[in-house]
Amino acid sequence: MKILTIIFCSLLWAFAPALAENRLQDQITDITSDKMTYTGHDNIVIFSGNVHVIRAELELWSDQLHVHIKPQNAEQDEADQQDKIEKIIARGNVRIKSMNREGKGELLTYNPDTGQATLEGNPVLMEDKNRVEGEIVLINMLENTSEVLGGPDRRVRVIFYSESEQQE
Repeated sequence: MKILTIIFCSLLWAFAPALAENRLQDQITDITSDKMTYTGHDNIVIFSGNVHVIRAELELWSDQLHVHIKPQNAEQDEADQQDKIEKIIARGNVRIKSMNREGKGELLTYNPDTGQATLEGNPVLMEDKNRVEGEIVLINMLENTSEVLGGPDRRVRVIFYSESEQQE
């Protein structure tokens, strides 16, 4: 049971270092898409069509990416772009990858202030051959905690391999 807990936790926290590291400033974010729309009234930048984000060791793909920007106040430093983001929502065929770790789902919501990420829509987290799936995956990058929730249509499932099976 102890090995299962270790593997389970390592899978859930697999993306935490990459996403938490991305809170650091002075990193380049490269976003490509078929279209970008900014709606100043709603403070949202929408990237749509074949969205691909590269930041440090993290890559994200989705059909759409909505970046919700906080309303600007007088005390906010113009150079501090990371603090301007209220939340990020990736929709449709969401895939996130960091080194040998990968996550998939239909909806990813991330709040930089709280460090809370939610992956929904048949979410699956994988590291090498190991995988965790459920109905909703909740990860708090700031507190290094995670939770996988099952539901009426999908229970929590963990598949893990021993080290010798990983190398095959």
